[in-house]
Amino acid sequence: MPRKLFSLIIITLLSAILVTMFISALVTLLSLEDKSLFFSVWPTNWLVASIVGFFAILTMRPVAMYLGQKIILFIYGKEDT
Repeated sequence: MPRKLFSLIIITLLSAILVTMFISALVTLLSLEDKSLFFSVWPTNWLVASIVGFFAILTMRPVAMYLGQKIILFIYGKEDT
């Protein structure tokens, strides 16, 4: 596997794991009436969120890059070379 592809996959995986850790913890905590169940419910929620987040980041990255470039072009105009 080329280094660039491996780097993209690892960074995406770590991003998904870290971001979903905080989001799933907050959502789980807010949705539970009995807060003592948090550590029995949250790890499963985190796992599912990490898996979904990983594939969502991989598939939405090209869309985000395209839209970002359009916004930059709109705000700053064409780059002078």
